[in-house]
Amino acid sequence: MTPAPSKYQLVGRDFLASKRHALLADEMRVRKSRQAIMAAHKVNAKRIQVVCPAIAVEHWHREFAKWWEGDTLPQLKVRSYDRLRLDWDSIKDERFDVSIADECHFARNPNAQRTKLIYGKNGIGWNSDRLWVLSGTPAPKHAGELWPMLRAFGVVAMDYDWFVARYCVVNKFTQRIVGTKTGMIPELKELLAKVMLRRTRREVAPEMPDISYDFLEIPLVESVDLQIPSGLSEAQLAEWLEANAGVDREDRIEVAAAKAPAVVDHIKFDIGNSLLQQTVVFGWHTEPLELLARMLNEAGIRTELLTGRTTQKQRERIQLSFRGGETQVIVGNILAAGTAIDLSAASHGFFLELDWVPANNVQAANRLVALDKKEPVTYDVASCTGSVDERVQKVLIRRTREINQLY
Repeated sequence: MTPAPSKYQLVGRDFLASKRHALLADEMRVRKSRQAIMAAHKVNAKRIQVVCPAIAVEHWHREFAKWWEGDTLPQLKVRSYDRLRLDWDSIKDERFDVSIADECHFARNPNAQRTKLIYGKNGIGWNSDRLWVLSGTPAPKHAGELWPMLRAFGVVAMDYDWFVARYCVVNKFTQRIVGTKTGMIPELKELLAKVMLRRTRREVAPEMPDISYDFLEIPLVESVDLQIPSGLSEAQLAEWLEANAGVDREDRIEVAAAKAPAVVDHIKFDIGNSLLQQTVVFGWHTEPLELLARMLNEAGIRTELLTGRTTQKQRERIQLSFRGGETQVIVGNILAAGTAIDLSAASHGFFLELDWVPANNVQAANRLVALDKKEPVTYDVASCTGSVDERVQKVLIRRTREINQLY
């Protein structure tokens, strides 16, 4: 039997159902999908479209089958952002009662085609009676990422450049947006309040502790370290990391691989001494993750690898195996294992390395959270003592903790 919705879910349902345009920005793992489905049912939607990351397509089909009231499902189209773009010419005239854009931070760049297909003229918002967007981190980097939604929803009339000048911190030399003006956050919150509902896990489940992070200090491996500009302040380093998230691949792989044996040793000790039954290891680059998974399996610890190359069918098998206790460790890429998957069978995890975009670390860390779970979720972040890597990991964790300040 389907569990009765919680009071906060009914509030979310009614909020969405009362609006043509709305942002449901509940913190991750607060079950935004169920609230959106209940809202679509409440407005008697017959034709519903969901746009989401590719790895969440099957998740949305399952959610509708699980939560839609009644025996007859609506006419439902679930498409990935990429599929929406590729098939646009053949689907642009389709009409829907409700369109839902899940993980709407995928559509935050005003110049990107996917953003225009969600919010632009003749996009899905124009072809739907209602457009509801969902994300726990609608602006992962800065307030400028809110402009496409706020403009499309009629909250602001100013153009993008004016919006950025008013609300964002811009590097005067590079003209790159590096943050949000803290003094303008109250005004931004007033704007968001016109279309946004956000509740934290603490608000809907007060007994649930926050996620906590500690550092797993690993002796520095001689001559192996990250290469970043010297003399940067903490704020400058955070800015440089986000602006250069794709650089120094070889050094980053070498550093992560150098940390892998120590992480394996800790996992072997913890599982061997019944300190952990299951755990998850997140990382960014595939090669160190493959190394770590291989070392764990060779040590007799049942381990599965989850990366961007993992098929949807394999994801389902891995998730079920982990939930059932057959798999002891999942080693996963932060993006691939950070969306549309339940890893809450574990309460403690590791970061072999952090993504240089802090919002992605937030997404991944929340995979171990569940509202009905009483154990705290904790992480060890591997860092090489006395190295540049240690400084980088500490700056990223600090930024990860601060990511929700705007909301």
